[in-house]
Amino acid sequence: MLLFTVIIIDILAGAEVDLFVPSFPELQKIFHLSPFLIQFMLSGNLVFYCLCSLFAGALGDRYNRRSVMLISLSVLLLGSILCVTAVYYPMLLVGRILQGIGMAGPAALAFPIALEYFSVQKQAAIVGILNGIANLSMAFAPVVGSYINLFFGWRGNFIVLLAMSAFCLVMSYFVLPNRQGNPAVSLSLKAYWPLLCSVKMQFFTAFFCFLASTYWVFIGMAPILYMHDLGVSLKEFGYYQGVLAATFGLISLVSPKFFTWFGKANCFYTGIALCIVSGLCAVGIICFNISQPLLITTVVVFMSIAAAVPVAILFPQALAVLEHSGGRASALMLASRLILTALTLIVVSYFYNGTFFPIGLAMVIFQFVAMFCVWKLLAEKWIVLS
Repeated sequence: MLLFTVIIIDILAGAEVDLFVPSFPELQKIFHLSPFLIQFMLSGNLVFYCLCSLFAGALGDRYNRRSVMLISLSVLLLGSILCVTAVYYPMLLVGRILQGIGMAGPAALAFPIALEYFSVQKQAAIVGILNGIANLSMAFAPVVGSYINLFFGWRGNFIVLLAMSAFCLVMSYFVLPNRQGNPAVSLSLKAYWPLLCSVKMQFFTAFFCFLASTYWVFIGMAPILYMHDLGVSLKEFGYYQGVLAATFGLISLVSPKFFTWFGKANCFYTGIALCIVSGLCAVGIICFNISQPLLITTVVVFMSIAAAVPVAILFPQALAVLEHSGGRASALMLASRLILTALTLIVVSYFYNGTFFPIGLAMVIFQFVAMFCVWKLLAEKWIVLS
């Protein structure tokens, strides 16, 4: 039941973003919002998400992760209620910010809670399975969100998030273990100082931060690019966006089999090579100013396939860089990714010109920065592939 509860929480984390984005065009029209303001509902959510995840990680390591999880889910529930009942943009924005604050605890602590029950040898497989299931839920979220929006309007998506938040809160109350943490962990941001001073952790964090942001920047801008400027209908958009998460999810889900068949090292190096090739393909899309949704989606799907296996292998190793710091390490990587994604979305939406160029440029830069981080980790022999 514990693993099931963590999976449900991960599904909620994915749905909190992907179920909502198909509503962008309708919200933009109803509330008379610019692309910047509509995008700020996502980036503002991410900013508070990341800031609060840092405190959630420290709280979880010092006190009781179950209590932190329950409080966070309660805040998420309150934010969902505000979104459902919103009649003005500021009210909707406050609801989205509360959703970001509430999602911080579950996002930062779900993986550490699950991984502490499995051996080191099994952790990569568990990460792959959890990533796979979570991302499959993200794959269905835009499809479901598109149909909900089509038949019930934008409020329908927030009603679904409200119901999911309530369900996760009840499950967490009855299932999550009641374990005490380490009283020596500081509640201030100084608790993260040992991690921030670790060069090894810096490169692990940068790898996950830039690789994940490659995907999230595209997810955040795709509704405007596809539906507003490339002529994709609301119904079709869900499939375009859903296939991205589905691909990453399926590869993550079967990654334990890949490790058994081909070995972790072979899987890892193949994934890194595919990351480089997919980045070069994105460069081609930019240089030739291609505006075909199917071709753009194909390249981003290729990026998702390439990233899945390296992420599954390296994430457990990043959590174990320093002893007894799994919650803070998870929160640090999450917060770094969210900050970078939020800031990049603000910049990209500001310079957005109706084409893939500003989106693709950010994605390509992030992809190759992530590859540099992997090179450094390998050069220093900080990655274990046995």
